[in-house]
Amino acid sequence: MGKTIEFNNFQTTFNKLTRQAKNDLLKINIEFYHHDFESEPFIHVEADVENISIENVDLNGKVITILTNETAFSFTERNHYTNLSNDDVVFSSKNDDETYCIISFI
Repeated sequence: MGKTIEFNNFQTTFNKLTRQAKNDLLKINIEFYHHDFESEPFIHVEADVENISIENVDLNGKVITILTNETAFSFTERNHYTNLSNDDVVFSSKNDDETYCIISFI
């Protein structure tokens, strides 16, 4: 990855995700890492995006949900930091500094 911009702004992250998802030629690539010293994801999903939404939820703040034909992924302001790194989006846990998710479009 290249230069990382840390801003923890869910609205900016949502805008970036929806801009990328509008390109029908791209698939989303989602990788979750957790306490992995070998740098291998424990979850890896490559799929077409059906929908990306954002909503304000009591106690959790903004929640970004990504729907694919296989599953749904949700990230909350209460539990996640968000960063942009080139064309990738990174969500990292506020509760565990070794758990994070990298989202890219391929």
